[in-house]
Amino acid sequence: MAMTHDFLDCTPWLGNEPVTISRLGGSGFSGSRVFAVRRDSGAIFVLKSFPPATLATHAAWVHGLMRHLRAAGVDTVPHVIAVRPERRSGAGEGSTMAADPEGVLWELVEFIAGSPRRAPTETEAATALIGLARLHVAAATLPEAPPRPAASPGIARRIDQARRLVAAPWHLLAPSAAATPNDAVHERLLRALEIFQTGGGRAAVDSLATHEPLPELCQPVLRDLWSDHVLFAQDGRLAGFVDFHAAGCDTPATDLARLLGSWDASTGSGRETLADRWRGSLEAYETVRLLSPRERCLIPWLHATGVICGLDNWFRWLITDRRQFDDMNRVLARLDRLLDALPDALEGARRAVSSQN
Repeated sequence: MAMTHDFLDCTPWLGNEPVTISRLGGSGFSGSRVFAVRRDSGAIFVLKSFPPATLATHAAWVHGLMRHLRAAGVDTVPHVIAVRPERRSGAGEGSTMAADPEGVLWELVEFIAGSPRRAPTETEAATALIGLARLHVAAATLPEAPPRPAASPGIARRIDQARRLVAAPWHLLAPSAAATPNDAVHERLLRALEIFQTGGGRAAVDSLATHEPLPELCQPVLRDLWSDHVLFAQDGRLAGFVDFHAAGCDTPATDLARLLGSWDASTGSGRETLADRWRGSLEAYETVRLLSPRERCLIPWLHATGVICGLDNWFRWLITDRRQFDDMNRVLARLDRLLDALPDALEGARRAVSSQN
């Protein structure tokens, strides 16, 4: 797929059919590029690159999962468009990806009309979780990845990151942060250090770093399911789930913690766990797929530890790695959201980690 500053080649999927291509807003921070593709007939697709380091085997697995879900009747998953036979270059029947000259993989998928909700209504949240439960049930039937007890990659990542945080705490980043041209990042690091100091952050991270994980029932899940990736129609119906690039095998509690933690609850206090604040939505999920006691326990734990690890990622990307992002306002908004959640996350991590052991 050749690309210049203002042109993308859609011929692997659509041949020489005339199309209009425009950049699609709302992309995340993974480095993927996203465009809307419009046919003269009015049909719309999404042309998107996988993150640069994505292996072809993983991308093929993701598309295999999406096609399996569609075949199982989960119509909230975008339809993946196959590459035209003459453009498969030996990739075989059903190939769905094309590579640009730099080796980056691209896909063309059905456009799902809808918008995300930062604070869904109770009905919208329940509808989304029913849809997620149906997706989880169908995903569990993927022949090459049946549910099985295994180490959770998400839990293992959090424990490893906590150990790195113990060895290289945030206060060691302060001199480098002060030397960066972005004072806003430094200010947020100082705020995080204050919350850590007053909220017992070191004890929470120490507990996480010494946590001994148990085997979890793992199956194909989305892993990066947050508010921007769940779209609703104007009437509140679930329109669909988007961005499957991070999908893999883990506990279904991963998706629930990530999604519920990204929504603003209309009711509830900070002293409640995530599962308490979204009790009605989880009950809706269980009308389709029952949660095990272990999964229920994991939801608040994954959310709390995810906040801590999410902040740690952002600080090291911005301060140590000096990564550049196109929209720093969105980055700062993400930091602020994590900082607002940090006090409750520290308390929740201490409480939940002890119940995990």
